[in-house]
Amino acid sequence: MEKIGRNEPCPCGSGKKYKKCCLARQQESASRRRVEANVAGSVLDWLAARYPEGVREAVQNGFYQGLKTSEREALSGEANRFHELLNVNLGEWLMTDARIRIGEALNPVREVLLGPDGPDLTETGRQWLRSLGEFPLSIYEVRRVEPGTGMLLADLVLPDEPEVWVGDKVATNSFLRWDTLAARLVRRDEEWILSGALYPLERETARTCLARIARKIKKEERGSDPSRETVGDIIRKEWLKSLAEEQTSQTDSAVVAGASASSAVMSGADWVNQSLESLGGKTPLESVTSAAGRRDVTELLKCCELYEARRARADGGDQVDFGLLWDRLGLKRDQSGQA
Repeated sequence: MEKIGRNEPCPCGSGKKYKKCCLARQQESASRRRVEANVAGSVLDWLAARYPEGVREAVQNGFYQGLKTSEREALSGEANRFHELLNVNLGEWLMTDARIRIGEALNPVREVLLGPDGPDLTETGRQWLRSLGEFPLSIYEVRRVEPGTGMLLADLVLPDEPEVWVGDKVATNSFLRWDTLAARLVRRDEEWILSGALYPLERETARTCLARIARKIKKEERGSDPSRETVGDIIRKEWLKSLAEEQTSQTDSAVVAGASASSAVMSGADWVNQSLESLGGKTPLESVTSAAGRRDVTELLKCCELYEARRARADGGDQVDFGLLWDRLGLKRDQSGQA
């Protein structure tokens, strides 16, 4: 990004010089981001030094809870290609949702860190920790991506919540429309940002998580301890299992569906009248006559478009346009397929 001179017009369009307008605010924001970036390291070092046994117990019986021995072994060691991502997600979990044994009691780590005997932090650092704990982990669908700017996310755990624009330049290099991920959003000034920990989920894994969450949670208040613990535990377990099984690319169903639909569209075949195993032997046109069928076909088309976007990113070239299929089936891309 080109550096703005102090005496140049402010890019906000106010007509004032940069030094008389947004410079101070942007310098303050940059300073705060530097402090926030250092908080995790200092806090985790403090926890490991003060409560080493408690941290080990929390990691083994909390973060990795429910995994088989073989799955834990598959994820252990620095040679694991997910080592860095695991460490980031584990560290944030320790600071936000973990419980640590102190004496005979299990204490929420975020209360320990922000309590009178917690680590010595600046007010900016303490505010960042409070922000991390304010909103729980949730599952999101990427509805739109503007490379280098941000993403529009829809909460799939709470589908009635409005879509959220997240300003994260780095994440836009990794995610595509219809990708699903679990993340924690943080409010900074007037915008939403990603906290740092990311749980990329294949659509099939995300649907498994959502089905389990729906069975476990009824009407708990958003952000309540029972709700956030249940949602977070399910997301972590399914994500860790998917890593252990090396599900790092499209699931078989997405690959088969995407390749089939792409081939059909390019060849001019009548895909909407083809019997598909993924639709229980029905054709897409037959399926959209019911609410459940519309949801299934919508999910299938999203998998197809995601497959195409990934193929185009990897191989180059234009993506197959599925717009005619959406139109012919009477479905809209910005709808969930519900009646």
